[in-house]
Amino acid sequence: MAEEFGLTKTTVGEIVKTFLEKGVAFEERCEPSGVGRPVKILRMVPNCAFVIGLALTRDEIAVCVMNAGTEVLVTEVKGLSDEENGQTILRKLEELVEEMREKVAKTGNDVKAMTVAVPGPVDAERGVLLDPPNFPLKNVPLSRLLEDKFGFSVWVENDADMGAIGEFWASKRDDTFIYVLTGKGIGAGIVVKGELYRGPNNYAGELGHIRIFNGKEYVPLEWICGKEAVEKRLNELGFKGFEEIWEYPRAFEEYLEELALHFGIAILNAVHMFGISNVVVGGFMKRLGSAFLERVKKVVEENLLYKHHVNLEFSCAQISEVAFGAAVHALQRYLEDVLTR
Repeated sequence: MAEEFGLTKTTVGEIVKTFLEKGVAFEERCEPSGVGRPVKILRMVPNCAFVIGLALTRDEIAVCVMNAGTEVLVTEVKGLSDEENGQTILRKLEELVEEMREKVAKTGNDVKAMTVAVPGPVDAERGVLLDPPNFPLKNVPLSRLLEDKFGFSVWVENDADMGAIGEFWASKRDDTFIYVLTGKGIGAGIVVKGELYRGPNNYAGELGHIRIFNGKEYVPLEWICGKEAVEKRLNELGFKGFEEIWEYPRAFEEYLEELALHFGIAILNAVHMFGISNVVVGGFMKRLGSAFLERVKKVVEENLLYKHHVNLEFSCAQISEVAFGAAVHALQRYLEDVLTR
């Protein structure tokens, strides 16, 4: 640990002592297999904290409950209809949190903290959901409302940023990459050497608002490549949903090329702006399959400033990477608070 973090052994010893005193970690005696003294392994106490990660999107609320050992106990998704207003969404969110809290209580434990991931822009310092486009909740002090309701710490974060954290922890991938979350909106979380890059204004990565020429005018990328826009176009082409597109490959081929061109140009811009060659795509676009991703990759490679390898892949997370990332964030923030008191 001293070598990894550039600290002295004495400093690391004091930190470990704090972990032990706070009940966050414990020492486990381990007998050597050969010659030598017994050693002590430092392990986390899994039940020292249970946290909730929530991903609130325009379509659904996904939840992930984990313990301090990052063991996932519960995952669940509840859909939201187009008719939902701000009040009904808040009510459903609170009901889901209460349900998760009751499940944790049955294990004899309490929920210690929660992070809610929402569409940007977000004021993460104040815990306020600001003014997301096409979203019924605006200028809501979500942290304060939920803390008053449930009595534990609540943080509010950008959904794409939490997706990037979830992807990083779930995949153990390289520590520098761009995570692109695709839904009705499109955003990106940027991870540099294992840390989120937010930018001075706290909204770096709003990829959905890159302007793309649609043949008539320059419009935001999500107007063309967002889930709602793609579903509308599929309906116009005679498809009832994503499940049908592979039954009529020729009819879908031309649109797939068009979609890949626009999305590829946006990815290309992100690669050029940040100089990062690892890009992970999560969200609904995973349903378009590898053929779509190969077309996007071709657009990127053909238009690079100079020829180099760009690693473009779909997220490998088996659960909502946004809800999982939000739970990891809540655990990190809670432990920071406990260990620095």
